[in-house]
Amino acid sequence: MDDHQVISLCREGREEGYRQLLARYEGYIYSLCYRLTGNREDALDLTQETFIKVINGLNGFQINRAFKPWLRQVTVNACYNFLNRRVPAGVSLEQPLDEGLTLADVQPAIEDPAREVEWRDTRRLLWEMVERLPALYRLVLVLRHQEGMSYRDIAEVTRLPEGSVKTYLFRARRRLRQGMAEQYGWEG
Repeated sequence: MDDHQVISLCREGREEGYRQLLARYEGYIYSLCYRLTGNREDALDLTQETFIKVINGLNGFQINRAFKPWLRQVTVNACYNFLNRRVPAGVSLEQPLDEGLTLADVQPAIEDPAREVEWRDTRRLLWEMVERLPALYRLVLVLRHQEGMSYRDIAEVTRLPEGSVKTYLFRARRRLRQGMAEQYGWEG
């Protein structure tokens, strides 16, 4: 069954459709919520909240469109609203933009087992640092590098100016670069 068939079952109120939808997307939604919040309990709550919003919004979903981008949008909106309630206002935007290290720059060319182990440790450390970032920094970083969203799309989802998205992304990358430099003795 494809997504549109599952959605049709849900619209008919059939339990099979809801089960199928949950089985198909629960892991994706939880993973995205966890990456955006950095907290297991919050991610579980937001996964449940997202599914409720999805189920309630299925009648308004345009069946001729792809489902996963719509689902991602609902998920990101739920997480963003949650993070917005938790993040204090008044973040300074005075820092100038600059090109920085991206997560994609850290991808290794694994050719031997020792490098594989080293990469796993580096990736674990990197994600620990990502989880410690301020919520808005983590949000834009995950949306950009994990979800592959453009600056414009991130600005639209978060209701932030595009310049602020770029600033938060720059600052998140800078913090990660500094943390990696401290850990590995790299030049920052």
